[in-house]
Amino acid sequence: MAKVGEDVKLAICGGPKCVTADPTDRWAMIPAGEVKAAIGALLEEGKITIADGSGVVGEFEEGFKALVGTRYALAMNSGTATLHSAYFAAGVSPGTEVLAPSYTWHASITPILHCSATPVFCDIEPDTLTIDPRDMERKITPKTRAVCVVHVWGNVADMDRIMALARKHKLAVIEDASHAHGAKYKGRPVGGIGDIGCFSLQGVKAVSGGEAGVATTNDPVLFDRMVLLGHFGRGPKRQGAGTFDSIGDMSLGAKYRPHPFAIALANCQLKRLTELNRLRARNYAVLNELLRDVPGIETFEPRPGCERGGYLEFKFGVAREIADQAPLEKIEAALQAEGAPVQKDRYSSFNYTYGLLHTAPLFTTFDRASLGGCFYDPKSYTGKPVTPVKLPVTEDVCTRLLGTYAFADVSPEYLKQIGNAFRKVMTHLEQV
Repeated sequence: MAKVGEDVKLAICGGPKCVTADPTDRWAMIPAGEVKAAIGALLEEGKITIADGSGVVGEFEEGFKALVGTRYALAMNSGTATLHSAYFAAGVSPGTEVLAPSYTWHASITPILHCSATPVFCDIEPDTLTIDPRDMERKITPKTRAVCVVHVWGNVADMDRIMALARKHKLAVIEDASHAHGAKYKGRPVGGIGDIGCFSLQGVKAVSGGEAGVATTNDPVLFDRMVLLGHFGRGPKRQGAGTFDSIGDMSLGAKYRPHPFAIALANCQLKRLTELNRLRARNYAVLNELLRDVPGIETFEPRPGCERGGYLEFKFGVAREIADQAPLEKIEAALQAEGAPVQKDRYSSFNYTYGLLHTAPLFTTFDRASLGGCFYDPKSYTGKPVTPVKLPVTEDVCTRLLGTYAFADVSPEYLKQIGNAFRKVMTHLEQV
């Protein structure tokens, strides 16, 4: 491509595109032959539902325990189910609060409402996009029962500081590791550091069952409580400590067990996770190296001593001084015109229709008491509109984020051309 200073026309202005290489990602997210064989075996056995955690469900749970390093794993039908189960198990209830980041998918937060408790939104660290322990500490009150730590986009939160705060204030730590399958904090797998780890296995997650989830813990009582909530059929003998033997094998009526076909799919992908993470980590490092000295672009590096995993997407930032001059939408459009598969961050200003969670109508202007049921704290909820809490870092960083796919097996030339597209656009912003 042309050097800085030469007469270069951006593609959005009629110039040639930067990215012309084959964009095909040769990594097969679904190993079709293996999955067909696994599901075919279930059909031959007539196993279209598994209530007791045996068979392919038990095999998957054993594999996930090995990945995370916990005593227990409990497969479920969604990541949302794991989060509800975790909050319930941790004693989140009316009159309690849960600290959580605003920068996350809404299902990290909405299960708190199912426990009739109150989410308290915290700011994030600008270099990892994960919850800031300093803001956590400022927001701890006698009502605080738990903290939800989201390892967003595979970035690992500051677990030493978070665990120290949690133990000091007797808080449960729920790790939402839905984006972070296989990530490690100082050698320790995420999902096995806090009290309960929650993993989505939905859609295009690194390990996916289409629609599924899995929770992990070392605590037999927490495991028992999760079983009690949503897993009729496991029976007292399949519980961690027999905490609820006195009520027999009845559950509380939520039905959170997964479909065995979904777990068969997830089990096939779990066996390939190490290689997928190796490829994605290499490609993210290549892109960061290409973009590190591009004017106006900020890269996100792994926390020292940590390994990212899962990823879901790769993220990059536009420097504040650039964002003040050129709308992010125009930078996005210019990059896309160059052929770069880049888009504004989807958890930020738009996030479907509600934006950042601390500003979403469900938590600010909508009267949740009008729904009936459990979706508000009867001890403190007034139903009156509230002013969103100020989260200065979240509100700043999330107006400047761009994302692209978590590439696994693409050509080096394709990655190089994406880097060239960034350099071309950012060097000639006056054209947009």
